This record gives sequence, structure tokens and C-alpha cells, in this order.
Amino acid sequence: MALTNIENEKTPLLEVEDFALTFRLYKKGLREQRMQVVRKLNMTINKGEVVAVIGASGSGKSLLADAILGILPENAITEGKLHYQGKPLTRDRQKKLRGNEISLIPQSVNALNPLMKVGKQIQTALKHSGHRKALQRDILQKVNLNEDVANYYPFQLSGGMARKVLSAIALVGHPELIIADEPTPGLDSQSLQEVTSFIRSLADDGKGVMFITHDIDTALKIADTIVIMNKGETIETVQAGHFNGNGENLKESYTNELWNARNQILKSNYKKKSSPSPGDKSLQIRNLNYSINGKQILEDINFDVLPGEVVGLMGESGAGKTTLARIIAGHQQADGGSVKINGHEHRKGRNPIQLVGQHPEQFINPKWTMGQVLEESGMLDSEVIHMLGIQEEWLSRWPSELSGGEFQRFSIVRALHPKTKFLILDEITTMLDAISTVEIWSVVLKVVKQRNIGLLAISHDKQLLNQVCHRILDFHEL
Repeated sequence: MALTNIENEKTPLLEVEDFALTFRLYKKGLREQRMQVVRKLNMTINKGEVVAVIGASGSGKSLLADAILGILPENAITEGKLHYQGKPLTRDRQKKLRGNEISLIPQSVNALNPLMKVGKQIQTALKHSGHRKALQRDILQKVNLNEDVANYYPFQLSGGMARKVLSAIALVGHPELIIADEPTPGLDSQSLQEVTSFIRSLADDGKGVMFITHDIDTALKIADTIVIMNKGETIETVQAGHFNGNGENLKESYTNELWNARNQILKSNYKKKSSPSPGDKSLQIRNLNYSINGKQILEDINFDVLPGEVVGLMGESGAGKTTLARIIAGHQQADGGSVKINGHEHRKGRNPIQLVGQHPEQFINPKWTMGQVLEESGMLDSEVIHMLGIQEEWLSRWPSELSGGEFQRFSIVRALHPKTKFLILDEITTMLDAISTVEIWSVVLKVVKQRNIGLLAISHDKQLLNQVCHRILDFHEL
């Protein structure tokens, strides 16, 4: 018996060996095509270990998570080995383990039921457990959310709050392996510390954690091992301690490039001195008020954005920044106050104020191909498509077939319509690697400058805002 226990301790919790993934597709004329998206993935996760999986958007990180859980679509073809506690992950075994021993913190906030309050969703996940109200309170406390969040609907949550709720639901079944798929984007520094410390504590308690992220700095706070992916392959597996200096201990050039891109300065040559004024066709926010369930979220918010001006907005997670952005863009109705351009309310027609959020999937029709999405918005022939590196083959894909970063590029194209006068970018690059972040922001700043668009940039990344903004506003001082 003792020998068996020792052997179990030595057995990896999860083994991925030469894993490959191909999708079977049918184009016009029912011609079958095959698209390989993952070629050769390898990794091992032991009990008590956090393994961070890092790579560019579209490299296959989230697809690996779906494969482990057994939630790939029917047209997926897999090869290679997936073993959990030394045994193959068959479909029947995946179904039995999913949500129990193996749990997912999903990337998309669309995983939350939009018609059900947060508390009800947690209680539903608890299934037949007794004292569900008390357990719900304990679970919310673990992820540092107030008990009154149980009475919120998902649309009333900030991006950071929604991610904490997803984390809370994933932990209901007391899993042994937690797959955290981008669980930290959109979090302020304090919330980020809380979430990462919590995830690290799970491993310290003997759990295994796969931490999927684009952010090397965040991964290094909690990970034991870093797995670097690129173009569907594992290209390097290194101990976290090897990431230091200029990357002298890193073998692969792509890993080195990712590491050093963190501190790359955006070369926009864009900054200029500017001061807001009521005239000059400015965007004017006046005395905005908004409350949820009797709790005041926005109170007498006032500021301006000039054409051609880049204004940053900072504040902690849950403060109300995303709610403010939605109201300014016309997606939500304020309780009081006004949003005007040059003193006038919006006219009917295409909204001159466009919003790109950190969860673009919330604004795209899932039943349209991405080509149809751009055609409907009049942007199918826009040069911005090429500037943002959107590939022609992506146009025939459905939203569900895109990575988060690929999806975000389409959302930015839609928002940069010729009639757009003001643009709101709400944490648009929090789910992108450092290389892609520099690429996308460089394009956005170039177009904004060329067309004299006023830009409100919402972010927790002060270093980024210092690079791109003329001035930065503190949300609590508005």
C-alpha cells in the first residue's frame, strides 16, 4: 500500500505528448478541407505545480484546454497522448471528470448565463450540496467579492468582477486539476495580486494548475514552469527562474523576443500638448449618474475629449469604468446627465462614438462569418484589415473559430469606420502577448492621428497609458 502511494505521487497529474489537432471543414460544394491548428504540443503538470502556458494569440493554448476537458467540436480530429493520473483521457472519463476533478476557469465571460444572477449560478454549480447559501458566501469571499455581487446579473459586472465569478464557479467541485484560461486580464494591481495569490495557494495545497496567459510577468509571479507555444507547437519548456536579464538563459529566439517585447516602447511620435475645452467639436460628458440595485456606480461624471486627443482612464476593477464606457457609446442608458459632441446630442444613424471592449465576442453575431460581420459594417474593403494583419482565410471563419486576439483585431476594424469621430478602447490588449500589443496599438495610434479621432483609452497598465496618452484621468477624480 505504501509503495502504491509512492508510485501515485510520482505519476504526473497531466501528461500531454505530441498532441495534434485538426479541424475538418466543408466549403462551397461540400468539399472537405482540413485545417491543422495544433501540431506538436508537449507538457507535464504535477501535483502542487503551476505550469504557465504562454504564446501568441492563436497559438493553440485555449484549444489545448478544450481538448483536455473533452469539449472540442465534433469536427475536431486529435492525435497524440492525453493522460490524467497515468490513465488515458477517454471521452467517457473526460465527461466524468469535467467540472469535478478537472475544472476550467474559462477565457470568455459569455460562459456566464446572462439571464441568471451570479448567486443563482454559483448555487446551480453546487448541485446537491447542503447549505448552499453559506457555501456561496464562502466561495465569493475566497475570490474577494462582496456578498451583494450575488444579486448582480453578468452585464452588471466589470470585466475583473466577471473573471472572479468564473473563478469562484470553477472551484465549486473541489478539483484536483484547474485549467485557468486567461483568468487575469482586466484586473487592477490589487485584484491581480489577489487572484494570482489565490491560484498559487491552490498549487500549494497540492492541486495542479495549468495557467494559460499571454503575460509573462504575471506568470512569473506564480509559475514553477513556463511552456512557450508558437504556431501550434511547444517550442520551449523552461523553469521560471530562467527569465531574467535580457534572456540569456532562453534557448529559442521567439521566447527571447516575447521576453524583451515587454519593455518595448511604442514608436508613435504622437504626443502633443492638449487641453480639453467645450468647443472644437469635443466629446462632452456632463453630470453622468448611474446606479445598480440602489448602489451608486457613477456620480456626476464630467470630462471632455478633443478630436485627435488620446485620454487615458485608470481606476480599480469594479469601479465603473466599463459601465461609463458603455453609457458614452450608447450601449446603456444613464440615470441622468448627458453625452454630447460639440454641444449636440447624437443624431440618428451610425454612432460616431465606437466602443471596443475587452470581451469583443459580446458584440458580434455568432451566426455570421467574420467576412459577413465586416461586410455589414461596411469595412470589408478597409485598408485597416491589412494593417492589423488579418488573414484572408479568417474571413470565412465563424466567431467561435477565432482566438481572442484574432477576434479583437476584427472588432477594432469595425470600430474604425470612416464615420467614427470618437473611439473608446476598454482594455483591448489585456489578452494579447507583448508583441501583438505593440503591433495593434501602433496601428490604432496611426489611424487616430491620420483621421483626427478622439480616443478614450481605459487600462490598468499605467506604463502603456504613459506611452500613448496626452493625459491620464483618475476615475475617482472625475
